[in-house]
Amino acid sequence: MVEKKLDLITSWTDYKFDPRNLILIFLLSFVVAGQTYLNFNQGVDAILVSILTTVTTELTLARIILKKWIIPKSAFITALGVSLLINSYLLWPYVLTAFLSICIKYILRFKGGHLFNPNNIGVVIVIFTLPQFAVTTPKQWSNGFEVMAIILLLGFVVAYFAKRLDTVIAFLSTFTMIALVRSFVFGAPLLAALGPLLGASMQLFTFFMITDPKTTPNTRKGRILFAIFIAVVDGILRIQRIPNAPFYALFISTILFMIPYRLYLSRRSVSNV
Repeated sequence: MVEKKLDLITSWTDYKFDPRNLILIFLLSFVVAGQTYLNFNQGVDAILVSILTTVTTELTLARIILKKWIIPKSAFITALGVSLLINSYLLWPYVLTAFLSICIKYILRFKGGHLFNPNNIGVVIVIFTLPQFAVTTPKQWSNGFEVMAIILLLGFVVAYFAKRLDTVIAFLSTFTMIALVRSFVFGAPLLAALGPLLGASMQLFTFFMITDPKTTPNTRKGRILFAIFIAVVDGILRIQRIPNAPFYALFISTILFMIPYRLYLSRRSVSNV
């Protein structure tokens, strides 16, 4: 019976308690820690323009496409993600990333849900096409492990209430095993191979991006396989020394795993009618 309940969770509205409230706390804790303690490069202006862009775009598109007004809680979450995931000395890359994240969520859809994680698709497009203006920075918790431990714990709490703890554990376990392979087989320094696990960007990616109910499988087995697939693709990209591996890995995995998975479920449901 437990597995059956978990399988039905495919949208934030399926929860009795909205995990987005915890996600907001999770992301705001990053923002506050980054601005006051960890010396993140993004300024308050980057955060504000990201919020203004996502909220305005979300309200506009929801009114035009869905014919209704909405509370832009998801847009606020997306904005915080954008302001934390990319780094630029200009403001317009934040605006562009935020705008693309929301627009593509409304344009590329399948059976009422978006296909790609909004933050990931926006970040991937911008860092791939405009690397001279925007980059991702795998920040480390260099100023103290106590802050890392607190936010890491909060991340696990968010994943638990979002019913996506299986995804997180599967991804981190597979990433660790592949990191050991990269070290002992391919000669990567052990600390360098395992180092991303301590990075703020990896924590954001793990607890915020791959746990989205709309863009992850709705069964435990599917989520575990999806998480393993992402970690394997990430490992291959790292072996090839391709930067921004997690973001490209999620993008590739969505195309090669998640979209075929959703098409398969759709065809199976039609054949059972």
